[in-house]
Amino acid sequence: MLIDAMFENPAHMTELMGIKEVDALVLPEERIDAAQLKTAVDACREAGKKCIIQMPYVFRNAQSRDYLRREKELLLAGADGWLVRSIDEAAFLSERGWPGLRIFDAGMYGWNHRARQLMRQMGADVLTAPFELTLRELADTFADDTCPKELVIYGRQPAMVSAQCIQKTEEGCAKGRREYCFRPMRDRTGAVFLAQNRCRTCTNVIYNSVPLWLLDQDISILDPDRVCFRFTDEEKGMPSAIIRGWLEGDPVKPERFTRGHKTQ
Repeated sequence: MLIDAMFENPAHMTELMGIKEVDALVLPEERIDAAQLKTAVDACREAGKKCIIQMPYVFRNAQSRDYLRREKELLLAGADGWLVRSIDEAAFLSERGWPGLRIFDAGMYGWNHRARQLMRQMGADVLTAPFELTLRELADTFADDTCPKELVIYGRQPAMVSAQCIQKTEEGCAKGRREYCFRPMRDRTGAVFLAQNRCRTCTNVIYNSVPLWLLDQDISILDPDRVCFRFTDEEKGMPSAIIRGWLEGDPVKPERFTRGHKTQ
C-alpha cells in the first residue's frame, strides 16, 4: 500500500519530504510559480518521492489556454503524474498526450463497475474512492479490479468551488501578491469553514468545517492500493505528527471530525 500526501500550504513540503514512509507528494501547482515548479519536483526526487501535480477544480477555456501556454514549463518539470479533477482535464491530457500517472480524484465518481470502466477508458490509472459511498459500496469498489484504488483517510473535504472570491470582496484582488490564503467563513450554526483563494483560476475552494478522519478504522478489509492524507491549514509539525501517529497505531485525534463515508 502506497502513501500519498497532498498539501495546500507550500510550507508543508519540506516536512512531508522528511517522512520516509510517504511515497508521493501531491503538489499544489496553482501555488507554485514557474521558477519553483521544477525545483520542487527535483527536491521530491532527491528525497526519494514521486511527485504528482494537482490540476485545478475548474478547467474552463481559460484554464486550458493557460496550460497550453505553460505546456513546455509543465512538461519540463518532469512530474510523475497528475491529480485529475474533471472530465475536461482527462480529455486535455489525452488529447495532448502528456505523460505520467493519472489519479482521478473523488469527484470523478467511479461509484459502480460501469462508471469505473468508463473512467479507465478516459485514461485513469488510479481511482480515488468517492467520499459518499457506504461501507458496503466501498467494499464493492475496492474488490473491483478495473483499476487500482486510492482511499482518502484524512483531510478537509472541499464542499464548494466558487467564482465569488472572498479575498477580492473584502480586500481587493490579490492575484500576483498573495498565492496562499485561507479565510474563515462562519455559517448560521457557528461552524467555521475555510475559504481558500486560488488566484490563478480566480476561484475559492470552500472546505468542510471539520476534517475527514478514518485513522482509527481498520481499512485492511478494503485493501486499498494507495491511501492519501490531505493537508490544508494544519500548523507546522501537525502533518508529520498525523502521519506518524497513524503508522505507529496511535493516531492523533482531532477534537471534531467527520467520517465522510456512511457506515450503513
